Amino acid sequence: MSKENYQWLEKELPSWVKDGLVSEGSAQVLLHRYEGEKSSQRSSGIAFSLLGFALVGLGIISILAYNWDELGHLERTLLAVFLLVGAQAFAFWVKRFKPNDTSLLEGSGVLWFLMMGASLAIIGQTYHLGGTMSDFLSMWLLLSFGIAWLIPSSGAAFFQIILWTFVWLGSRSDFGGTLMPTHSFLSPWMLALLALSWLGFYAVQYKKDKSANATLLLSWAIALSVLVVFVVEVVIDTHQMQNIRMTLMLFALFFTIYYLAGKLYLSQGEKSWQHPFERIGKLGVLILLLVHVSYNAEQWFFHLSLMRATSNGSSLMGFMLVLVFGALLALFIRKEKRLPSEVLFCVTPIIVWMYGVLQNEPYTAMLFTNISVILGASWMIYCGAKEIKIGLINQGMLLIALVIWIHFMDANFDLVAKGMAFIITGVLFLSLNALMRRRFKVLS
Repeated sequence: MSKENYQWLEKELPSWVKDGLVSEGSAQVLLHRYEGEKSSQRSSGIAFSLLGFALVGLGIISILAYNWDELGHLERTLLAVFLLVGAQAFAFWVKRFKPNDTSLLEGSGVLWFLMMGASLAIIGQTYHLGGTMSDFLSMWLLLSFGIAWLIPSSGAAFFQIILWTFVWLGSRSDFGGTLMPTHSFLSPWMLALLALSWLGFYAVQYKKDKSANATLLLSWAIALSVLVVFVVEVVIDTHQMQNIRMTLMLFALFFTIYYLAGKLYLSQGEKSWQHPFERIGKLGVLILLLVHVSYNAEQWFFHLSLMRATSNGSSLMGFMLVLVFGALLALFIRKEKRLPSEVLFCVTPIIVWMYGVLQNEPYTAMLFTNISVILGASWMIYCGAKEIKIGLINQGMLLIALVIWIHFMDANFDLVAKGMAFIITGVLFLSLNALMRRRFKVLS
């Protein structure tokens, strides 16, 4: 429904309720239904605006690169000033005269961000200021951090988060050499303060309108950025320890924290792609659980775990993650007031920890993990049948099927036998799914 039609419906519904044509509840249902369509169209407009302005900016940069040798020093300087001032002027014009046009606000912020980078590159190349790629990216990050706040523009914040992630990775002494030959001139404290700026912007946008497409874009950027930074920090912190058990425990805590945080606070809609933290956390937890199911993997863990830790660096990180995990788990239990359907994902760190405790008894450790996963999956199926949620039932059945397939692949059978097993399992899966759908249809 277009914006004009929605406004007309919103205006007419009170008179319809007064005349008895529709009830108050039906009126609210209609508004809620068509508000979703209106928001979807607005979100599409913002997405195309961001893409359009990004393409314009990249196109300008490509044209300049092609004609670079034909431009003199004066032309290059004037061009850099024109690009930067022009983008700023356009952004402030949009903010002054089109403050309600979200698409233009978002796009103008992105264009300003890109033109600032282009201007810095032009001035640096024209006057041979020296420096490295890391210096250029750091200066770009430092000068552009306020754009998101001034416009405001979630699109500019999105690109700033990506840029910040590259600068942070390049600043890590043990990792930056593989990404960039030199490190950033920005200290870790300065980078942390810059990160707080866009985290604060995200918090403001989330509180203002968490269901907006621009806010969701920021959620995915932050979720992926924090994930990348955490993986790198764990690799740096544990590579000298060579303790696979500690590393897996840290990842189990991190992904479970992601899942719980997404469930408690960072959910932005009913669709799966609107839950970045929950989805990333669930995927990471599932991979960890399935890795621990296999007996072959257990043998690999057992041999690697014979090496002892030589540093306590990860102990502090693990202690902090344990505290956060415990707090979120307590809040989650308090909110649910019952055993949640996806309890398996909530207690993954406990399962991984018990697996490590039992590592001297390989079969016992593997048996404990398999029983835990099957019980968790069975509980999902039970809750799905009780609450009439076919997706939850499918999730539980798929998890049990994956456990069976993993053990079947571990077994010494030929490809024909394995192929027949996959076919039989698939047919059973589809049959149970169809049966449950038919039963839910009858119940409804």
